[in-house]
Amino acid sequence: MTQHAPTLQQRFAASMASLQRDVRKLQTRTAGIDSGFPLAALPAQVDPAYTGTGDPNVLINGSAALSGPCQHLASYTPAAGDQVLVIPVGVSKTYVILGKLT
Repeated sequence: MTQHAPTLQQRFAASMASLQRDVRKLQTRTAGIDSGFPLAALPAQVDPAYTGTGDPNVLINGSAALSGPCQHLASYTPAAGDQVLVIPVGVSKTYVILGKLT
């Protein structure tokens, strides 16, 4: 049986479908960047009113408004007023405390 080359319309439709898949993939990969949320680790201070239970709120980079609550690595135990390093999780717009700054 002889196979004929796809028509121009079929090739165009296939190219458009491929382009749409690529754009969707790119959009999911750049969602954190497009959110406007920071991408780099930032200094922060654990809320001075933190009581030692649960995940603490933090003051990011000297901000007047608290962010959080923020999860922390198991190797660090948060304490009120600690100077810490936080890393943003852009898509969910939260931070994770990496540890205390010394």
